[in-house]
Amino acid sequence: MSAQSLDELVSFVLKEAEKRFDDAVIHASRSQSRQLKFTNNGLSTGRLWMDQSAELFVAKGKKVASATLKELSQEEVKKSIAKLEKLIARCKPNEEYNGIADSGFRKQDVMNLYDARVEKLTGEELVDFVEGGINAALSEGAERASGVIETETAREILKSSGGAKCAQKGTSITFSIRAFVGKEASGHKLSCARVMQHFKPEEAGSRAGELAVKSVGAKPCEAGKYDVVFDPLAAAVLMQHVGEAASIFAVEAGLSFFEGKLNKRVGSDILTVFDDGTLPGGMASTNFDAEGIPTQKTTIIRFGILRNYLHSTGTAKRYGVLTTGNAGILHPHPWNVVVDKGNYEVPELVREVKRGLYISNAWYMRFHNYRTGDFSVMPRDAMFYIENGEIKHPVNHLRLSENMLNFLSSVEALSETREQIVGWEVEIPVKCGHILAKNLNFTKSVGASGGEQVI
Repeated sequence: MSAQSLDELVSFVLKEAEKRFDDAVIHASRSQSRQLKFTNNGLSTGRLWMDQSAELFVAKGKKVASATLKELSQEEVKKSIAKLEKLIARCKPNEEYNGIADSGFRKQDVMNLYDARVEKLTGEELVDFVEGGINAALSEGAERASGVIETETAREILKSSGGAKCAQKGTSITFSIRAFVGKEASGHKLSCARVMQHFKPEEAGSRAGELAVKSVGAKPCEAGKYDVVFDPLAAAVLMQHVGEAASIFAVEAGLSFFEGKLNKRVGSDILTVFDDGTLPGGMASTNFDAEGIPTQKTTIIRFGILRNYLHSTGTAKRYGVLTTGNAGILHPHPWNVVVDKGNYEVPELVREVKRGLYISNAWYMRFHNYRTGDFSVMPRDAMFYIENGEIKHPVNHLRLSENMLNFLSSVEALSETREQIVGWEVEIPVKCGHILAKNLNFTKSVGASGGEQVI
């Protein structure tokens, strides 16, 4: 289906929806994706697929409903809208619904969202990237490597009964690699980008191989309090939840450790965190939100003080503030969580630690209580013991058992260099550097490093 015919169909959906509902937003996309997985230094599977769908949000009075349309023919669209009409008639009114945006639309062009070179990549070129990353890992001394490379090209169109008319196209490419030595030692790195200029698979492979080699012979470590230098990959696993907790939806649902803390201290005075839908090349950057409102850069935490929640037009009206351009189809959500840079080089952060750990990766983060922020997370892949400012030896079998507000308050220093992270354990993209946090609590964990999973 051509972009023009998709535009025509979106107009048809909106026209049909406006006949039956007071408010309607239709957001349609068409994408092409490629994926190559590799295991033990060799290609294992490959996929190429197309996807086409639309999200339709409707409201009548205070009653709201939404549907995902996978079949976009006019006949199927009419059937889906008729079903929505019956559904919304049975719905209870949502007294907090305050409508969709009907003004404030303007065109913006966020930099580095689309690169024709990514769209035109061939299967052979993807294989070359994979081989380059694997060879870089092996050159550092790794024995084998597994992982995945993925690309996507998407075209989107959004129109609403409020007057929004938006369109954009974007690309992305992600390379994730885990390198191994023996049965236990491993290192994980990734490179993700929207444009080819920022895609560096060989750097990811080299660093993964280096970490795997250095983690050979890891020994169990005692439970207790440690200062920690978090690699960006590990830091992002935690920091994504800052964006999640800043959504007014999470606050109202009792699922946020930021509830009741607006304009209060929630972190150390060196910590500043933004949500930025306009981040050039950001993995979730977009020109418009689910209402057609231009996205923006919104301060969440400034020098340790919680400054804003993330809003849509409807939630902003309830609180007497302006939308932050974070509307989702049903509730506000973050785009890219960006941690402001510090002024430390990574070796300087390590030298600040008298007794602590360097954690290169983390997984299985689980909240015991979303409202208080109590959580636990498992360090994964290479982890090292630090003593008197020097990395001494690899360690394992620890679990970070902490509280998010305590973690944010314990941040002591930040690196100047930052990386963009998104993937299996980091669903909300994060741009951050290395983070030094003091006096964090670790308990014993009995388990392996995670095996040879490829993501």
